[in-house]
Amino acid sequence: MQPIKFSYRDAEGRESVRTLTHWSENTRYLQGRSQGDTLPRTFRKDRVIEYLEGADQLLFDNAPPAPEPAPKAAPDLRAQILFTGFKAAERAALEVFAEQSGFRVVKTAGKSLALLCIGSNAGPTKVEAARAAGAFILNEMEFNQLAKTGELPS
Repeated sequence: MQPIKFSYRDAEGRESVRTLTHWSENTRYLQGRSQGDTLPRTFRKDRVIEYLEGADQLLFDNAPPAPEPAPKAAPDLRAQILFTGFKAAERAALEVFAEQSGFRVVKTAGKSLALLCIGSNAGPTKVEAARAAGAFILNEMEFNQLAKTGELPS
């Protein structure tokens, strides 16, 4: 494989001349090492201004296709619930029941928190954080009613 030399314009508009000694290509990118590079660098073909040497080696449109980016995961739109003030075994059972009932169990009160289910040992910090997030605060009995009927207790 012969080196390839090209002038290149980066994302900030700076122009430079690059020479890659060990390189590969796909439909969108050139990737390779310059002399002295320890890791390969990737260059977008659409930012190449001019090929100065070695263009006859390129496949251009006949190059293998560039990999498509991985699809983004769909956001989890389930109502978030946090349990606090329960013994570990009780909390674990409530969390399993909540997941089975279609809730997303979280461990901290964030801005997306919808419900805080409090037990007898609930601390004021989580209660205040839940209030600040605009979450509904329920006890265990009210949560069970919500999970069974889909309605918030009045």
